[in-house]
Amino acid sequence: MASVDYSHGHEPYSTLEVRSVEASAPQDLGGSNKEVVPLPESQYPQTVEPHTAWDAPKPTETPYADTETTAVQGEDDGTAKRRLCGLSPRIFYLILTGVILVILGAIAGGVAGGLTSSKPSRSSPTPDSGTVRNVNILNTSKLAASNWTDPQGVTHRSVFFQDPYSAIIARQWDSQNNTWTTRNVSQFMQSSTSGPINPIPGTSLASASSDSSAGSMYEVRLWFSELTGNAQTISWVNSNNPIGNPDFWVYNASGLPTWNGTQLAVAWQRCPRDNCTGFWTLAYQGREGYIRIANSSDWTNNTRPVVRTNVVSAEASLALVPTLNGAYVDGMILASQRRPGSIGRSTFVGDWNWKEDDGTILDDVDPTLTEQFAVTAMNNWTEALFVALSTDGSIRGVRWDGNAYNAIPAINLAQGQSTNFSAIAMTTDAMFYGISDDQIWEYSVDTLDPSTFTLAGKVYP
Repeated sequence: MASVDYSHGHEPYSTLEVRSVEASAPQDLGGSNKEVVPLPESQYPQTVEPHTAWDAPKPTETPYADTETTAVQGEDDGTAKRRLCGLSPRIFYLILTGVILVILGAIAGGVAGGLTSSKPSRSSPTPDSGTVRNVNILNTSKLAASNWTDPQGVTHRSVFFQDPYSAIIARQWDSQNNTWTTRNVSQFMQSSTSGPINPIPGTSLASASSDSSAGSMYEVRLWFSELTGNAQTISWVNSNNPIGNPDFWVYNASGLPTWNGTQLAVAWQRCPRDNCTGFWTLAYQGREGYIRIANSSDWTNNTRPVVRTNVVSAEASLALVPTLNGAYVDGMILASQRRPGSIGRSTFVGDWNWKEDDGTILDDVDPTLTEQFAVTAMNNWTEALFVALSTDGSIRGVRWDGNAYNAIPAINLAQGQSTNFSAIAMTTDAMFYGISDDQIWEYSVDTLDPSTFTLAGKVYP
């Protein structure tokens, strides 16, 4: 408290308080450790230091102890000199003014920032922090797609991506109605006893669907990465009644630890017999860097290293496609990004065993200039088309004709609206999907001339 002089008769009057150093609460004089003595040059009581510090009682802390102004002993001439928090009043008020200005600036900045940003809902994560925020699709969103055919012969396709709040969105189409339906899978899982889900923003996405008449297994599944503690692990959601109850999804956590930023590839491996439904097969990069294969027969115990860690690149691009193996579609080809710059092939040989190095699919594929791979089957599972997305948004491909690989340096996007893709995906019925300019486009592949993709339409929005 500052002192102010008032006219009180002929005597100066001060509001300066004489405080005890041990507390700010009022006490009576008997409890103080300071003496009050009269000085000849002043008519007012002055504080003097106690005779011994050990005689002083322990100060009682109060919430005001640091904000009150106390009088300290004057100089030799007996005049009391005011100090605030151990500083002269001039320095104290200069510092106080600076602190107030900083606080006011911070408050103003926070208010301005709050007014210029939209407030996310409780169930939506914060949008991505890219320089330019998309309106429809997360800037770093990946893409996944799969297809299946129902018992009535109607073709269904599902395309998955993340919206600007990292929620997983499904666009689903059927050939009977020729319409796309939007489903917010993350929102469906908010009220689920097995959810909610928390996909990493920009996580790799991989989808597969089954349409086995054996056991009436019609399902749509999507795999993605989540954080479990500080480790990234793989989880998935599945719609096991996509016709009768398409909004009902179930969440499952595999607990499989991965390389941070792993890419994912998945396929529904058909059974080599007529009386079983087959298995879900997942390729990913394990924590040690190996490319591993997990199988739905036992997600945790059947994880086998297929490609050595010193052969593949970090965050290696992956693609997995079923192939005809005799009379059944129980074969599989795995494409993986190899060092120093190629797409390598690994082939399933049966009994959960793989041939790690089964040739080169495409040369001159620099891992630092490649975003991801996609693949589709052609001509009744006897052929395949592999597509590589470059960091500049361009795509190129290679065709497996059953005997050899034929490179396709440039793909013609007939009637294409945009060719600068940030993510791609393919279904096993030769449909191609790409994210470009905050939109998802669909193209059909000419299986006779797979260098030509014909625009089928816009998937989203």
